[in-house]
Amino acid sequence: MSHQKTTILAAVLLLALFCAVVLVHDHYARKKAHARIASHADIVANALWNHNQQGAAQYLSLACRSHNYASIVVRDIRGKIFQHSSGEAPTPLDRFFTALHLMPRVTLSSPVRYDNKVIGTIQAEWNCDTIYFDIIFLVVLVMVFAIFQLYRGLVHEKKMLEERVANRTGELSAVNTNLQQAINKHKKSKQALEQSEERYRAYFEENIAGAYISSPAGQLITCNREYLRIFGFADKRQALDTAVSDIYNTKSDRDRFLENLVRKKRVSGHETIFRRTDGTLIHLIENAAAVFDENGNLDHIRGFLLDITEQRSLESQLIQTQKMESIGRLAGGVAHDFNNMLNVILGHTDLALDKVDPSDSLHNNLQQIRKAASHSAEITKKLLGFARKQTISPKTLDLNETVEGMFNMLRRLIGEDIDLLWQPAGKLWPVKIDPSQVDQILANLCVNARDAIADRGKITIETGIKTFDTSYCADHPGFVPGDFVLLAVSDNGCGMDQDTLANLFEPFFTTKGVGKGTGLGLSTVYGIVKQNNGFINVYTEQGTGTTFHVYLPRSGDETADIPKESSAPMPTGNGETILIVEDEDAILELLQAMLLQLGYAVLAESSPCKALELARAHDGRIHLLITDVVMPEMNGREMAGQMTALYPDIRLLFMSGYTANVIAHQGVLEKGVQFIQKPFSMQQIAVKVDTALNEK
Repeated sequence: MSHQKTTILAAVLLLALFCAVVLVHDHYARKKAHARIASHADIVANALWNHNQQGAAQYLSLACRSHNYASIVVRDIRGKIFQHSSGEAPTPLDRFFTALHLMPRVTLSSPVRYDNKVIGTIQAEWNCDTIYFDIIFLVVLVMVFAIFQLYRGLVHEKKMLEERVANRTGELSAVNTNLQQAINKHKKSKQALEQSEERYRAYFEENIAGAYISSPAGQLITCNREYLRIFGFADKRQALDTAVSDIYNTKSDRDRFLENLVRKKRVSGHETIFRRTDGTLIHLIENAAAVFDENGNLDHIRGFLLDITEQRSLESQLIQTQKMESIGRLAGGVAHDFNNMLNVILGHTDLALDKVDPSDSLHNNLQQIRKAASHSAEITKKLLGFARKQTISPKTLDLNETVEGMFNMLRRLIGEDIDLLWQPAGKLWPVKIDPSQVDQILANLCVNARDAIADRGKITIETGIKTFDTSYCADHPGFVPGDFVLLAVSDNGCGMDQDTLANLFEPFFTTKGVGKGTGLGLSTVYGIVKQNNGFINVYTEQGTGTTFHVYLPRSGDETADIPKESSAPMPTGNGETILIVEDEDAILELLQAMLLQLGYAVLAESSPCKALELARAHDGRIHLLITDVVMPEMNGREMAGQMTALYPDIRLLFMSGYTANVIAHQGVLEKGVQFIQKPFSMQQIAVKVDTALNEK
């Protein structure tokens, strides 16, 4: 009943709204028509005044068609018709509405004024067509009413449906409650079983160890993902098709494992070498348990494998590093003392050569002594290079330019039977390294490559740039993250086996015959690269060749020009006073004799304290201090500091067999520090002294 009342009320309201809108619209339509005829009067006033019938006719004809006029008549002030226009014939629909008196004809009139004077009248018969708006509005209201009724019906039906659903749901809920209680009882028992299975599955599948179950004969029954990863299987099917006994490195390893397992029924911490699908050997620790049947026979084996290959590799690297450090310290100490003796031999030989006529047979003997001493000095230089204790003066340089600068020397070094190819990268980052160390690296690598080629062959030198991220380095042991410049030396020689590769950078390790190699070449390369914070990677294949990849870190400094060796004569002094402090008497006497022969005034002491006393008592200027780095009482830097306090303008020149980081950080000279490495020749000390005295 309420629904019907609402419908009637809505209909009455819509009808009232329709009547109100129709009346308002009709009123405003008539008002607008009167205003429009007045505007027509204003427009035809000029035509009437000028008696322009043609212009008025065109306008009135257009007005009839535009505004649904049946006719328009314009009369002058005397009542005479000036112009008469008729509208278009009414449409059948217009005639229908007219017959029903729904479209009344309304007479509209307005005076025609010109210059504020009435000069005539305009009269129009207008077909009041508001019925069309009324019909459209009525249709809209009916549609709104229909939609409203439809919506109310849908809402009512929805409410009824919801009530039925709610009632039915209540009934089903009661049934469901009883059913759920029965299901819960079943579910609890099933859930307990599933949880047990899930715990076992998670323990098995997600275990960090490679878990497996196999038959006593070695047939794999099942395994987890880590087992597949450890051995490199593509999927579980491949693993199941591979017998467990086939992944042991040797059959004896498998037999020994089974023997221990059967005897002890459980094996813990059993370390064995296995073989991956790609042939790589890996170290694994195995824990396993034997499961027997009711008859006491071995039914199956449950085992867990833990990959410790990386740990064993790191242990090996640590042992190797410790061994290399120990040998390095020994080599550095030996080289230091040996250099002092070589300095005495070389120095006195140079002094003797200056006093012996070249035609004298003794001159040749002295040259042979000097040649042997120089060769020994090269060996100690390699020892210092391996031990990373040689003093260097790094410069920021373009590796392409440095390699090109020594390319002709490398050609002479390897001989005419071997092709030397140079393939520089288009653009390189700068690197910071002592140019002489680049020479050492290239010379040693090219000589090794030459010796690996039996007859004719090819050596290729390449450069490039490489960037390694942490994820790449994690998968490639020995690589370091960062930006690097690559120097690669390749040959197509005999290559190396695994034993040779494992001992490649060992000092004194060589595959050459007796007297053909010191075994320090690659050790020197290794020491130089490590001293410059780089690393080396070696690729080799027997019968194909070897490639050494040297990676040097990118430098942010600008490249500097490398000074060329001068061919000028030996520089001499002009009586400048030089104070020498050297605790080795033989070196002190030699250096004093050399400097005197070069034209310098010399003060010499073997003790730093005595040298300071001598300097305080000296009357006059001391131009240069030459001091050993490592001495009793005080080191060379402390000695230089006290001398600078006495003589602010004094120049400094340090010398040593190796620096022990007193004047250099990890063997790298600070900017502006002058240093000469023992042993040195008379030519070398002459140049160094001249450079120190004339340094700006």
